[in-house]
Amino acid sequence: MLRNAFRLHRWGLIGYGVVLFVSTYIQAAAFMQVAGTTAASRAAFARSMTTLAGQLSYILPQPFRLDTLDGYVQWRAYGPLALVVMIWAIAAAADAARGDEDKQLVDYWLAARVSRARLVASRLAAFGLASLVAAVLGGLGYVAGAARYESVSLGPVAGKTLSLWLFVLTLFALCFLVAQLIGSIRGAQAAGAGVVVVLYLLDVLGRTNHSFDGLSWLSPFKWYDATTVLAPGGNLDGAGIALSVAAIAVAGVLSALAFARRDVRGTPFALPHREVAAKDVAPSPLLAWPVARLLYRQRWIVAVWALITAAMAVYMVAIAHSVVDSAINLPGMREFLTHSSGGDPYRGFIAAFWFGIAQLLLAGFAVHLVSGWAADDTEGILTSVLSMPVHRWAVIGERAATALVGTVVVVAVGSLTAAAMAAAVGTTLDAAAVFRASWLLIPFALTYAAVGAAASADFPRAAVGVLGVLAFLSFLVYELAPLLNWPAWAANLSVQQLYGTPFLTGVFWNGLWAMVAVVVVGFGVATLLMQRREVGQ
Repeated sequence: MLRNAFRLHRWGLIGYGVVLFVSTYIQAAAFMQVAGTTAASRAAFARSMTTLAGQLSYILPQPFRLDTLDGYVQWRAYGPLALVVMIWAIAAAADAARGDEDKQLVDYWLAARVSRARLVASRLAAFGLASLVAAVLGGLGYVAGAARYESVSLGPVAGKTLSLWLFVLTLFALCFLVAQLIGSIRGAQAAGAGVVVVLYLLDVLGRTNHSFDGLSWLSPFKWYDATTVLAPGGNLDGAGIALSVAAIAVAGVLSALAFARRDVRGTPFALPHREVAAKDVAPSPLLAWPVARLLYRQRWIVAVWALITAAMAVYMVAIAHSVVDSAINLPGMREFLTHSSGGDPYRGFIAAFWFGIAQLLLAGFAVHLVSGWAADDTEGILTSVLSMPVHRWAVIGERAATALVGTVVVVAVGSLTAAAMAAAVGTTLDAAAVFRASWLLIPFALTYAAVGAAASADFPRAAVGVLGVLAFLSFLVYELAPLLNWPAWAANLSVQQLYGTPFLTGVFWNGLWAMVAVVVVGFGVATLLMQRREVGQ
């Protein structure tokens, strides 16, 4: 059982293992270039990065010893990895709890007299092994990158690897428990994403307002951040490690109890069945429309990501005044926040940082859309659709249109919420600039969806891993290109670079046409691949 369950995580392991290795390697290798080689330059670098950290607390934890290679990598590499691996944990947990049932693998295992408790234990153990390998690859990437400059102590690396492994396994266990309560893989993904985002926001509240520090200890993100063992003078937080182990054990036991209580493809707390008189009622005519049909199946993904986007919009606008007031007197900060924002630094902060976080959210939304398309193939839904009959090119066209509609909904909810919240706190956003920055988010998200459509049309089981890797590399290129003075063509490999900063500087037209080209080519390639592939294989 364990070997078979481990094989089901192989593509996620490969994809996210590469992500962790590349991230830690590049950040370690780039430290000398960005921080300098002298003690004075490193001290100046640490002061500037510490100031920047206060503005990026919604993404990165508080820094510790940024004048050292170890401290910088702990903050700049391991910090954002929490956001990367949480997507893997959500998708893997939903697939392990509900995907295997939809594929009827659980039926076969139960028929072979494998106990339900053993099934749960094997899935937790299999993902634990896969995530351990990925976490170790992250540590090896750091060692390889840092070895170019200085020797590395393996003890702190092992401690940080342990905290990362327990973190991702904790998220998996919690999402696996949530998936026991939801009757479909898409609902499980949406519910898991909602729970994880709430836990993340609890940690972010503690970072930005110390009065919430006690509440933030309810979050695994806090447990992970508390371990600073990689930096000189840091520590391996025993409370965080113990809470992670306890959460994994409790979630595993509750998952086993919930699975024992419910039927396969059912829920443990289903309402008693009542006899209902049959009525000859025609279904909604909207469900006869292809796009509406697929959008209905993915309604929970769209709804949850719209709510997540709205929640983040409220949070980002709410912290604008406190962040700006604390940073406005820093050199260059006033000019940055007031440039092209009508002299209002609060408007500049909202424009620069809200639309930046919106890009992260839309990348995650695209990954979950692609996960649903891949699930249609493995669950047999695609086979049923094609038997209607429906042309294969129409399936890709339906996916493209559904991605467009879903993206419009999520973007509209986020932008309208941000504008309304800004007005509530006394900051008026320019309507034309908000509209310009918002509609450009649509081709931005569709770029990821198009790449995912091509991957899911050829190899659905690896689609989520491939798209996750590409999304991460895109963000990494966007971050490193200006720091390392990469040429323009290399920087333009990032979708974030192609999006530009439309709220402040207008439309980057070359980037827009490049994104449109990727969307057209991606869905075109997906159509060709769908025509030649054997469905279900």
